[in-house]
Amino acid sequence: MSQLRELTLRTLTEADLDPVVDFIDLVFLGEPAAPEVHKIEADIQQLGSGRGIGVFDGDELAGVGTLSGLQVTVPGGGTLPLAGVMFIGVSPVHRRRGVMTTMIGHQLRTLHESGAEPVAALSASESVIYGRFGYGTAAYSARFTIPRERAALRAVAGIDEVRVRLVPTAASIGICEPVLARYTAKRAGALERPDYWANIFAADPAQWREGRSVLRTVVAERGGETVGFARYRTKEEGSPAGLPTGVTDVSEIYADDTAALAALFRYLVSIDLTDTTKFYRQPADSPIMHLLADFRAGQMRIMDSMYLRLVDVDRALAGRTYSAPANVVLEVSDAFCPWNAGRWHLSGDDKSAQCVRTEAAADLALDVRDLAAAYLGGSTLAALAQAGLVTELRPGALSVASRAFATDLAPHLPWGL
Repeated sequence: MSQLRELTLRTLTEADLDPVVDFIDLVFLGEPAAPEVHKIEADIQQLGSGRGIGVFDGDELAGVGTLSGLQVTVPGGGTLPLAGVMFIGVSPVHRRRGVMTTMIGHQLRTLHESGAEPVAALSASESVIYGRFGYGTAAYSARFTIPRERAALRAVAGIDEVRVRLVPTAASIGICEPVLARYTAKRAGALERPDYWANIFAADPAQWREGRSVLRTVVAERGGETVGFARYRTKEEGSPAGLPTGVTDVSEIYADDTAALAALFRYLVSIDLTDTTKFYRQPADSPIMHLLADFRAGQMRIMDSMYLRLVDVDRALAGRTYSAPANVVLEVSDAFCPWNAGRWHLSGDDKSAQCVRTEAAADLALDVRDLAAAYLGGSTLAALAQAGLVTELRPGALSVASRAFATDLAPHLPWGL
C-alpha cells in the first residue's frame, strides 16, 4: 500500500464494483448504468483479477485504473501480450493532485517488475493526457458517412456470388467470431477477442440504443461458408417533405475478401427508409474508401485510436519482426520509466529480432513515446524525424530503420480499450 499526500492507493476487488461503475458514469458524464449494463461493466473491468487499482480519499474514490490481459497482433503477423487499460480516470474534485501520475506509474512499474505484458495500450477520451507518460499514438481509425445517392462502388469481381442474410444477433457469435479472428491475424494493432468480449459485442442493452433500433447482424456467405459479417442499428428520421432520411450506424464490418466486403457494404447502404450510412472504427486505409466510385462521398475523418506504451523496450522490439533488415542502435529517452532509458541495439528481419543494451554509438535518438508511435507502423520514423521527433546520428540510418519498421497495411484497433 502506498501513500500520496492524504490519498491511499489499493487494489480493487469485486466488492468495489458498484462504486467503480458509478465512478465511470461520473467521469464519462453518463447516466446511471442499467442492470444489464452494470453486468457488462463487471465483465469489462474484471475486478476479480486483482489488476484494478483505486486511489481513495478516505472512503471516497479519487481515481480508478483497471487492466486486462489481451493479445495484440504485431507486425509480421505474430502476437504479443498486451495490458489493456480498460478504464482510467480521476474524479473531477480530485484533479491536479497527482492521482493519474500515481496510477499510471503503479501500472507500468508493476508490469515491468512482474515481467508481464511488454506493452500496454488505451484509447484516450482526452488526447493531451497520455503523451507525458510515454504513450504514443500508434494506430488511427476512420469514420465515414456515405449518402445513399453517392454510394456506388467500382466493379468488384465475385460480388454477386456472395449471399447476405440476417441472423439473430444473440445467436451470431459462433458464426461471426471466426471471421474476426481471421481479420485480426492480418492487421497489426488488432486484439484477439476473448469469449466474454464477443458476448459484449453481441449484447443489446436498451440503454445503448439511444433511440435507434435493436442491434442487427448480417452475414455474407459463399458456398455455404461465412466469409463476412456486419452489425448495425438503424434510426428513422423522417423529413417534413415525407422523404426517407433514416440513418444506418455500422458498428462492425469484417470480411475475408473484397467481394464479401462489397456485398455487405451494398446491403448496408441500401436499407429501405434510410439515406445515410455511418461506418465507425474503420482502418485508416479502409478498402471501402478505395472501392467507392466517388471517393469524396465518404466524408472521411481520421481519428487517433490506440495509444501504445512500451513497458519494456527490449521485449517489445524483439517481439515483432521487420519489413527490411534492421541493424540499428537507438538512444531512447524515457523520463517516466527510467529502466527503458539508454542505448538499445536492435537487429532483426522478417523472421525474428532481438534487442539488447549496448554501449555502441547511437544511430538514432528518440523518446519512447515516438518509438511507440512507430512500433505498429502507424507512423514512420522518417515522418517523425520531419517533425523533429527523431534525430539521425549516423547518416543513412533513418531511411533504413524507417523501412524496417514500416508495414504494408495501416495498424487498426477495431474494438476494445
